[in-house]
Formats: sequence, structure tokens, C-alpha cells
Amino acid sequence: MLSIYERLYWEHLGVAAALAISLFVIVGLLLRLRETTGPRMHIWAMLAFFAVNTSDAVNSFAYSDIFSAPNRFYRWNDVLIPGFMVSLYFYVRALTSSDPMIGRRDWLHVVPFIAGLICLAPALLLPGDVRRGVSDVPLSDGYRQLVELGDTAFWILWVVILGVYGTLCIRRLMAHKRNIRAVFSDLEGKTLRWLDGLVATILVLALIVIIDEIRILLGQPSIRDGIASLLYDVVLAGSFGIFALRAVPPLPQWSGEIVAPDRPVPDTREEISETTKPYARSGLQQDDIARYAARLEKRMAEGQLWRKHALNLQGLASEVAVSPIHLSEVLNTKIGMSFYDYVNQCRIRDACDLLIQTNMSVIEISEAVGFNAKSTFNTSFKKVTDQTPSQWRATHKP
Repeated sequence: MLSIYERLYWEHLGVAAALAISLFVIVGLLLRLRETTGPRMHIWAMLAFFAVNTSDAVNSFAYSDIFSAPNRFYRWNDVLIPGFMVSLYFYVRALTSSDPMIGRRDWLHVVPFIAGLICLAPALLLPGDVRRGVSDVPLSDGYRQLVELGDTAFWILWVVILGVYGTLCIRRLMAHKRNIRAVFSDLEGKTLRWLDGLVATILVLALIVIIDEIRILLGQPSIRDGIASLLYDVVLAGSFGIFALRAVPPLPQWSGEIVAPDRPVPDTREEISETTKPYARSGLQQDDIARYAARLEKRMAEGQLWRKHALNLQGLASEVAVSPIHLSEVLNTKIGMSFYDYVNQCRIRDACDLLIQTNMSVIEISEAVGFNAKSTFNTSFKKVTDQTPSQWRATHKP
């Protein structure tokens, strides 16, 4: 068991570390903001996140046994707590959009802050000395119950915010994993798998806070105590800080008319009817689609375009002399594949021929046909042929 002085030492050390990390990240983000010329919503979102985290750390120091801030500000920092999830949502939205922008409907995201303020209002209207417990002013039983009810309602609201914004983030990430298959032939670094872990981390950390607050309200000891408090503060600030400074939105701006957060991208021909909806106003007739599909197949075969490692939808559309949105329509409605699946199928067919006709190594073939990583090549090859490249060569080569 740690003594009270040891617990306070680790808690203060954790808050100090979180504050230092947050300030460092904020400076880095401000520098990135000045240097970035494209969409910058993801930077602003992380600035908001670390502003809330900095405010939380400063508040912890201000009302600790080390410092003594004015009591009239005590607990007002709690109103900013919904900012953790709101800023996380805008961060995810910025990284999964081709041209993220703030619209009129985004005023709805002010609601969590207003609702939190309403819940905390009974406590915040009390004198600061009373809120902090340094002055014992008698309160009526009715008002005391109102304060307790407001506190309980606030943490229930926080659970709701976690669920709503966590769901919004997860939905956008799932849609993003479909959308990038409509634009890129190489998904390396574009799947945002690290962001999955980051969202999960913040949800877990937020749930820990909720459980901790409930335990405290029930008169039980805090689980964020001593070294656990240090680890919590450092993990929260450190994990977000690393990715906040390195993240770059993967979707190019030209992909805006092709991908949308909730638009499905088919993997099978049975889903073609669903993908005709986004192209209902494109103006292409069936004859046009058939002609463009034939032109696509001919140009791909003549130029072996799939061998370009960085081939994307815009590049292929330029080669075929059609617009990216029309090429996307041809792929999804006529050929019945996403851009990624179509290009990789061409690469696998090419690889099958090279495995039989040459003595090139597997890694040489994977690079020759357009794959950037042997692991991706092996996975794609087995998905199409049900065999590894080595098994295919052993089975089919004379």
C-alpha cells in the first residue's frame, strides 16, 4: 500500500508529464498549422483536444495541495469534458474526408457542452468556497439533492456522449476502409488502422474515468491512484500526441465526388444494384458504360498499367481519357469491382504468368507487377487463387 504522500507524488508527476506533453504537442501543431496548405481540420481538432487536456491538467494543479487557485473557478473546467469526444470526432472526420469543412449542422456539436452546463448548473451556482468544501454554508435538503442529481446526470450524459461519438467515429472508420478501395491500388498507410487503436484507447480511458467517478460517489477509493494515475495521464497525452503530429489525411481532394462517408463500395456483383444509386445523375448511358469498359480493358492490357506502383483512380482515368467519377461508375456497375480489387486482379493474373514463364523470385515478381510489399502480394494472391505464389509455381510450371 502506498502512503498518501507517495500517491500524491505519482499523481502530481502524472499531471506534470501530461501537461508537458500537451504543451509540446500544441506547439508542434501550431507549427504544422502554419506549414500546411491543404485541409487543416485534423490539426484544429487536435489543438482543441490538447487544449482541453491542458486545461484539465492545469485545473488539477490549481486545486491541489501545491497551489490554491481562486475558489470561484472550481469545477468550471468540468464543462469542457465533452470536448474530448467532440474533438476526437472532428479529428476522425478530417482524416476520412477528401475535403473536410464545417457546415451549419455542426452547431449541433455544441449541444453536449450546453447539456453538461445545465447538469452542473446547480453546483456551479453555489459560492466557490461551498463548491470546494472550504466553507460550510447550510443548504436546503431540496437544493442539496438537486446538486447531487445534476452531478449524476452529468456523468450519465458523459456515458451517452461516449456512446454517440464513439459510434460516429467507428462508422466513419469503417466507411473509410471501403472508400479507399475506390481510389487507391495500394492501401499501405491509408487504412488508418492506427486510428482504430487510438479511438479504442480514448474510449477505454474515458470509461475508466466514468467507473472511477462512480466509485468515488459511492465512497470507494479511486482506481486512478498513485502509479496508475501517472500511467493514465501519460498514455492519454502520449498516444494522441504521437499521431496528432504525424497524421496526414490520406484521401486526395479530387476523390470528393467519388467517395462519401456512408457510400458502400461493392466487393461482389450481387451488390451492383446498390452502387448505381450514387451515379444516378452521372448522365452515362449503358452504351457509354460498355464503350468505356472496353476502352479500359484495352488500355490496361496494352500499357500494363497495373504495374505502376502508385496507380490511383485519377491516374487510370487520365490514361483511359474519362473522368474519375465515370471510371468509378464503370468499375462498380459494369465490371462489378472496386478500383483496388480490379487493379489487384490484373496484377495477380500478371504474376501467375511470370511465375510460370520466368525464374524470377517471388519478391521480384511482386515488385514487377506493382505490389509495394511482399506480404500484401501474398495475401492478395492467395485470396484470388487459393494458393501461395510458391504453391502456384510448383503446381503449374512445367
